[in-house]
Amino acid sequence: MLQIHFSYYARPRRGRCECCNRQQTLEQKLWLQEDDSLIGDLSLCSECAAVWEELLGQGKEKIIQEWNFCEGVSGS
Repeated sequence: MLQIHFSYYARPRRGRCECCNRQQTLEQKLWLQEDDSLIGDLSLCSECAAVWEELLGQGKEKIIQEWNFCEGVSGS
């Protein structure tokens, strides 16, 4: 069974993104595995990694602003 994993570099490094081929800061690595065998990997910039995560349904929601609608209301 094909498995896809994302991992972050401990220290982002400068290099060519293997998806968009631009010289960027590489922040994530995408691992492709079938059962226990490594098929391949891609070093990705943050923009490409975000798109891949969204396409694969593994994206994390980004909180822009939080609202507290119960503020100032005493408990019943």
